Amino acid sequence: MSTYRWSLILMNGLLLAGCASGPDGLISEALQPSPPASATSQPPAASPTPPLLQAVGPGLVADGCTIFEQTCASCHDMDGAGYANELDAPALDRSEHASDHSDQQIHEWIVNGKLGFGRQMPGFGDALDDREIHAVIAYLHTLWTAEQLETQQGLSARWPATPEPTWTTLP
Repeated sequence: MSTYRWSLILMNGLLLAGCASGPDGLISEALQPSPPASATSQPPAASPTPPLLQAVGPGLVADGCTIFEQTCASCHDMDGAGYANELDAPALDRSEHASDHSDQQIHEWIVNGKLGFGRQMPGFGDALDDREIHAVIAYLHTLWTAEQLETQQGLSARWPATPEPTWTTLP
């Protein structure tokens, strides 16, 4: 191999090593693993993954309908039929595939938002608490057929819990 190639390889290696280390030569804090949850002094935050929505009462569904109308209907339409404006938000009723996603996935998308085909659903984690999000999901269940709901709940039962983050980024 030519001296020129060796020089390029060496320079790239030094550049990469410099990117991974801070000014003191140590590995950057951005690449440091997070301390285990037991090592932190603060209580852990609520999990973004909800438990399965079991024993849902009519009060939760009614609350979910109200929250859906106030928060989601401007894009997903009042009855979940979707495509209510130029954003082309998909249908959440029985006509499309919303029931192909677990409660945990839906919860995650409501909290953090979701990138779609040429569109972005904003996250509502700062505006809605877990109970309100569970209520919206319970309301969505009423928009599906019994068969869709049964299949969806089976999927939700098999969906793995959200793993704890392994790496953190600098603030």
